[in-house]
Amino acid sequence: MFAKVESQSNGIDLIKIDNEETKIVFTNYGARIVSWKYDDNNIVLGNVVEADEFYEDNPYNFGATIGRYGGRIANATFELDGKTYVLDANNGGHNLHGGPKGIDRRFFEYKIEEQVGQVKVIFSTTIKSEDDYFPGDIDLEVIHTYDVDHKWTIEYKAVATEKTLFNPMNHVYFNLNRDNNVIDNHSISSSKLDMYLLGDDNIVKDMKPLNLVEVFNAESVQFKDIFNSESPVLKQQMTQFGGIDHPFDIGGQEMTVENKHFVLKVYTDMPNIVIYTFNDTAGWESDFNIYKAHSGFTLETQYLPNDINLLGNDAPSILEANQPFYSKTSYKISEK
Repeated sequence: MFAKVESQSNGIDLIKIDNEETKIVFTNYGARIVSWKYDDNNIVLGNVVEADEFYEDNPYNFGATIGRYGGRIANATFELDGKTYVLDANNGGHNLHGGPKGIDRRFFEYKIEEQVGQVKVIFSTTIKSEDDYFPGDIDLEVIHTYDVDHKWTIEYKAVATEKTLFNPMNHVYFNLNRDNNVIDNHSISSSKLDMYLLGDDNIVKDMKPLNLVEVFNAESVQFKDIFNSESPVLKQQMTQFGGIDHPFDIGGQEMTVENKHFVLKVYTDMPNIVIYTFNDTAGWESDFNIYKAHSGFTLETQYLPNDINLLGNDAPSILEANQPFYSKTSYKISEK
């Protein structure tokens, strides 16, 4: 395995890692994944050739590291230790993905470590309270590792100067179809598939998820069966949102997604996975926007969005001052 760096314009560097059957590409812009190919099949959405033009205006966060808070915070406000914090409302009246100055649109410092059987790209930055209006500054490392087993691992290491919220994740979109057709034919499976229901504006409305294993009487279900379900609750959700944009509790902290060609396994130490089936693709007026609804899906491993307003002082996203944060997620691809 080896890595090489290609510099494009606008300060964008591409870090390309070759592992024979598979190749993966990261960039310093948003500490993001740009491409992941198995032979000639790109299993993530992105643009290597024109990355310097593609990403800065892209509103869909393709492959980006998201923070300091992944997902929505209702009404762009929260209370911590009796103090109310007012954030930027960049998604209707809500704060989304840390606000308009989130780290997805930041150039990270980075270094590359080539080791036996793997390559690490260590991205680093500091998230400033003055930029996003959350309390405290956070020193952050995002470590992307790719190994000989075709496994991509993301590690987050962080320390905050004050008690704050921290809920990082990666906004990669997968599509395992060779022809990049819609992902309706993909199956998701886990021993637990509990889907949190959404109220208006895509906000989780309560802490009682819908048990999809029970609804379908199976631990594996195709996206199209979820989209077309006659279950009254599920049908209402799919009609309202055009597909899935929901947090899940999964079994054993792992989930499998597959089609007839590939198997993608995700392992995480985070409690939830947000699946988004790219339901609305019309929000980018650009020749680069070739995407139709359901042309990809996310597996965003994180804490439950808006947990601070749902759970208060018990919210898992609360990070104490000077206490190291660590989380790890791996995605492993194999061919059938």
